[in-house]
Amino acid sequence: MPPTPRATARRQPPTVRREDLLAVTMRCLAELGPRGTTGREICRRAGVSHGLLRHYFDNPDDLLLESYQRLCDHFISRFETTLGEPGGPREALDRMFATLFDAEWEQADVLGAWMAFWSLVRSSEAFAAVSEAYNARLRGLLRGALERLPRGEGAVAVEEVIPILSALMDGLWLDVCLAPGRLSRERAVELWRLAVRRLTA
Repeated sequence: MPPTPRATARRQPPTVRREDLLAVTMRCLAELGPRGTTGREICRRAGVSHGLLRHYFDNPDDLLLESYQRLCDHFISRFETTLGEPGGPREALDRMFATLFDAEWEQADVLGAWMAFWSLVRSSEAFAAVSEAYNARLRGLLRGALERLPRGEGAVAVEEVIPILSALMDGLWLDVCLAPGRLSRERAVELWRLAVRRLTA
């Protein structure tokens, strides 16, 4: 009988391997913070050589930066989808805020990585630029929804409402994620609705 062909290990496609490295980076950031998320640690957890890491990313900083950019893009994409669903502008704003409490965003990896990225924003111009671009896009979405609302005599100017709602999104989301016993997601949604309606009376 002819010899049995030798089994060979299948190599993952480059796109899959790249996604794996980005996912491992997020978990490392959540558990170890920026200082502990080194190229060596990422490679150890991903089960790859440092040479392979350098094949996809020039250095670990590039990997961290791309992870942050992708997380920001994901947040914005979800907000855009939510705002595009049928319904009035107030309902659209409510849905946009409620999206923050989807199961995928309450995961420890996402929360931990997001907080780690915030610390990097304060010390890196590149991260600060990504943060600024993300906030500009977020405020643009809020402006578009707010400008669709009918405006009463006591309504606050849109340009003043936008930073208030942006800060409210961050603050309530963090409060619920860090201490759900202190503030439930249901109560957070109620407070959001109250704020939107008072500010846009």
